[in-house]
This record gives sequence, structure tokens and C-alpha cells, in this order.
Amino acid sequence: MELDLPALDSLATLAQAAAEPTIDGPFVLRIVSRMLHILCAIIIGGGLFYMRTILSPSGADACFADRRSTWARWVGAATFLLIATGLLNYILNIRDAKALGTPLPQTYHMLFGLKFALAFLVFFIASILAGKTAAADRFRANMGRWLNIAWTAIIAIVVIGALMRSYHQPRALGDVNPPREVASNHG
Repeated sequence: MELDLPALDSLATLAQAAAEPTIDGPFVLRIVSRMLHILCAIIIGGGLFYMRTILSPSGADACFADRRSTWARWVGAATFLLIATGLLNYILNIRDAKALGTPLPQTYHMLFGLKFALAFLVFFIASILAGKTAAADRFRANMGRWLNIAWTAIIAIVVIGALMRSYHQPRALGDVNPPREVASNHG
């Protein structure tokens, strides 16, 4: 006995289509970009967290242990890759939304702008604390304060990123047209 459930057939067809992405150049680019973005965020955010919670209570000198230049190189490379991959992901998300016929709302763009500005604050703090100028020395004199500010910004960035990601979720089932072959078989 076979049940005729058009909604279930439509759901199964949608699930199959959603579960199998097309593995092509743009897909690989998007995955590599996301991986680099997350890894670089871990490097900067994790480094600042470790400095704040473990090293800074012992003083600014303990934070670098004569390895300031190594940290500065990591901050520079991670900052560059975060900016590049962040902009690429933003552009791809806008393009994909427009291609689906549902451009992202202004709220998404506002959240991106806020996240971008906060990221530049974190980049500045990480860079200046690793610097070798008199200004860097003045910032390191209040290292705990600057690391607290950086970590507050990092937490805000994570929250904003989660909110932005909610704009990429598939539309509700009622908003999706079933494939023609399924619709015509039961209509």
C-alpha cells in the first residue's frame, strides 16, 4: 500500500536538493574562504584571550617573552586574511541573495558595517600591543584595559556574526515553490 502524501514528497525532494551541494570552483572558494576567516579569527581572538587571562596578570613583559615580533607577524597576516575573506564572504552573500531574488535587508548591511568597525578596533589593539614604538609602550602600560576592550569587541563580533548568519538560512517551507515534477504529479 502506497500513501499519496504530496507534502512529504515535496519535503523529500527539497531535502535531497539541499543536502547535496554542487562541488565546483565557487563552492571550494567559499569553503576555503570561510576556513581561513575562522582560523585567523581564532589566531587573533585566541591570542588576545590567552594574553588577557593567563599572561597579562604577570605584566606586559610576560605577554610576549621576547617574542613580540613573532606575534606582530601573526597579527599582520591574520588581519590581512580576515579583511580579505570577510569582504569576499560579504560580496558572495550579497550576490547569492540577489540571485535567489531575495536581496539581503538593510539590517544585514548595518550589522556588517558594525562588525567591520569592531574588527578594525580589535586589529588596532592587537597591532599596537605588538608594536615597538613609544605609543605601543604607552598602550602596553595599560594592557589589561586594552585587552578587556578587545575582548568585549570580539564577543560583540561573534554575536553580530551569529545574527548575520541567520539571514542566510533557507526560507520557510511555505515560501519555497516545490519542483515542477512534484507539483504536476499531484495537482
